[in-house]
Amino acid sequence: MNSLKVTVHQAKEEELPIVQDILMQTAGWLKSIGSKQWNGILEGKDHHDTPAAIRRGEVYLATVQGRPAGMFVLWDRQSEWDGELWGIDESQDYMYLHRVNIVREFAGQGVASKMLAASLEIAKDKGKKAVRLDCLASNDYLNKFYAGAGFAQVGVAKDHDAGEQTADFNLYEQAV
Repeated sequence: MNSLKVTVHQAKEEELPIVQDILMQTAGWLKSIGSKQWNGILEGKDHHDTPAAIRRGEVYLATVQGRPAGMFVLWDRQSEWDGELWGIDESQDYMYLHRVNIVREFAGQGVASKMLAASLEIAKDKGKKAVRLDCLASNDYLNKFYAGAGFAQVGVAKDHDAGEQTADFNLYEQAV
């Protein structure tokens, strides 16, 4: 694995354009490889209300030598989406990881792994039991990546309506 020095910090309100640019780049790249995932972003839809998530401290930006390298969203409560996939959980034991994405020039250099590790540390610092995430069951690359990063597949949400498509989603969890 590459030894890039990756720094992860809570995104600040003034970094919203950077975060939005990363999301747009990733959505454009996904579309270019034939995926319908995140097409809503290209149409100006923001189901995660990124500006409010930044204000709440839920958006994290990864940088390499001060340059944006990726971002993710980490919630300490379930979103409506999480409740649909995981079932309602009022325990507050988990954090939910979403929108893990990498600036293309940093792809394959270990940035995503370092962001996952950062999410686990954040959850641990907040006294949580585990981090949960989901991904398309049909995305072999991501499923292998999450499993290789120590996340255990704990379920499948079948035929779930994701807006852009109806698909199966694998559910992953890793204890902190």
